[in-house]
Amino acid sequence: MRVAPLTGVVAVALTVAGFLLLGDTPGVGDPGREVGSYYDDHRAQTGVGLYLLILAAVLFVFFAAYLARAVQDLRPAGEWLHRLVLAGGVLIAVGFLVGAALTLALLDLSDKSSASPQALQALNAVNEDFFVPFVGGMGVMLLAAGLATVRANGSPLPRWMSWAALVLGVLVFIPWVGFFAFMLAGVWVIIASVLLGRSART
Repeated sequence: MRVAPLTGVVAVALTVAGFLLLGDTPGVGDPGREVGSYYDDHRAQTGVGLYLLILAAVLFVFFAAYLARAVQDLRPAGEWLHRLVLAGGVLIAVGFLVGAALTLALLDLSDKSSASPQALQALNAVNEDFFVPFVGGMGVMLLAAGLATVRANGSPLPRWMSWAALVLGVLVFIPWVGFFAFMLAGVWVIIASVLLGRSART
């Protein structure tokens, strides 16, 4: 499918739009009453953002599967690293989906008088810190793609993209740097999608 590699572009676009719609959500230490008030006031906006992130999760799996297939036959490491490429994409999707479920729970509880402020605060703290799975998944996907293509002949990606994947894949696991590396990783996915799309048309 010629459009299959472009799922990465759409996934990144939906991710950016989804997080922008979620907005400046309450912090980990904010009181439960403020948490409930925020989600009750931003119900529709948050719901649309969650829907976009769910779609992005699905498309990240498609992109990772295509990228894994593109590096599967590369030597010397592509024959096993392609599994890690796909595993990274699945981990991104799981992180998005579970995070969306946690936020949906906050939406459901925000207008319930039976929900205690302590419960809302605890659930919000878990939700705010639930970035580790999808950030880690991005790191795994990029590291595996970089390692598989950096020394391979006939790589579907240029050498500079392979090195960029390795660098970003390491940086996402470094505290205080990982957030910015994750954003740059989105740029990498867009460029890789376009390059793979051109190869498919050729």
